[in-house]
Amino acid sequence: MPYDEDAERAILGSLIVYPEIIDSVLTKLKIDDFYLQKHKIIYETIIDLFNQGKPLGLIILKDGLEKKGKLEFVGGISYLYQLAEESVPPDIAFQIVDIIKEKSILRSLIESAQKIIAKAKNKESDINSLLEEAESIIFQVTENKEVVNYYSLGEVLKETLRIINELSKKDTVVTGIPTGFYDLDRLTTGFHPGDLVIIAARPGMGKTSFALSILHHLSVVDEVPSAFFSLEMSRQQIAMRLLGEESKIPLKKIRSGFLNESEIEKLTEVALKMMNAPLYIDDTASLSILDLKAKARRLKKEKDVKIIVVDYLQLLRSHRRVENRQQEVAEISRGLKALAKELGIPVVALAQLSRQAEMRADKRPQLADLRESGSIEQDADLVLFIHRPEYYKKNPSPQEEGLAEIIIAKQRNGPTGTIHLAFIKEITKFENLAKTSHNIEEEIFEEEQEFIEESEDGVDF
Repeated sequence: MPYDEDAERAILGSLIVYPEIIDSVLTKLKIDDFYLQKHKIIYETIIDLFNQGKPLGLIILKDGLEKKGKLEFVGGISYLYQLAEESVPPDIAFQIVDIIKEKSILRSLIESAQKIIAKAKNKESDINSLLEEAESIIFQVTENKEVVNYYSLGEVLKETLRIINELSKKDTVVTGIPTGFYDLDRLTTGFHPGDLVIIAARPGMGKTSFALSILHHLSVVDEVPSAFFSLEMSRQQIAMRLLGEESKIPLKKIRSGFLNESEIEKLTEVALKMMNAPLYIDDTASLSILDLKAKARRLKKEKDVKIIVVDYLQLLRSHRRVENRQQEVAEISRGLKALAKELGIPVVALAQLSRQAEMRADKRPQLADLRESGSIEQDADLVLFIHRPEYYKKNPSPQEEGLAEIIIAKQRNGPTGTIHLAFIKEITKFENLAKTSHNIEEEIFEEEQEFIEESEDGVDF
């Protein structure tokens, strides 16, 4: 296996002599990046001492190793002196970190290749499952993640306190990816990394429009790299909707081409404005969950997308034969949740609701209406339903015209409830209610100021 003993000795010696570099090195090197077992033990002890807030030095390190009963195993105090003598200045030490990291990645690649070869030789292995696993293993190596890992409660708590401390210093209560809808962001604090978000509705409610309104806000307004997998609409249809949303020109006119000169100029102006928006569209009509995950990994690596939207879940297919549709949807749902965790970003999946919702007097959807599988509800961290009362009425009241309800039916880490938005049918766009948006902004500002004042000192640990 490739490794560089001299590099490992030099970096350990530098940590002893120049303890001020420990914080920077810890963010780059894991214990398993060292090859020799004695070096792993020394580095692990250095990490433990650092986490305990103890000043690092030869004597402190010797004492830490003695308490673990590992001093003699690593070579005794004399070996620690040797390491200190082989230390290098901080600027060179950081270059050596890269050498150790490179050797570690090479070892991981070799180990991964051996696993793939062993599975490939197994005659019972399913080729599609093998391809999925192989790509996942290689992706984790390139992202420098371990395929299997565990963390002590102490490590998790320290990391969690650091995150809480950072969040407490933010000037907004939205800690995830903002949707641009004030009330929704206030109740959910945005879409969070690792979460599977389900946006479900009956046909005609505006699932795609709602998703595109969010993506428009993210990519065009906030310039957040985003990905949209459309299994139903073509990329040109999506572009037309986005142009309509930005230009306020009715979608019917854009589709038909019956535009006057000023409208054509407006569309050209809007297109130029949106040209460099970091939104990446894949309109492959028939995707398996395996295909989707492979494409998503590449988008994450190449474009660093912060959110993925899939339109829609029931159009995805399994890469293998299953007994029934319920099992297939369950497998797809689990796959989307696993993808969100693997990439560390929110994955938003649109979903079709069963006709059961329309059997009720008020037509409002419930969790039981999620079509074809209860696993969608189980896997989802956040479930949103779209309901527009006017859709079911020949003569809706003035209060119901253009009104959309976004029902938070499930939120793993927050409240449920209903918020209201405006839906502009002509341009198929969802907006904050104009009559209340100013009040909502003021209310959120007041809440944020109160939140900041209460936590301006951060979390002490």
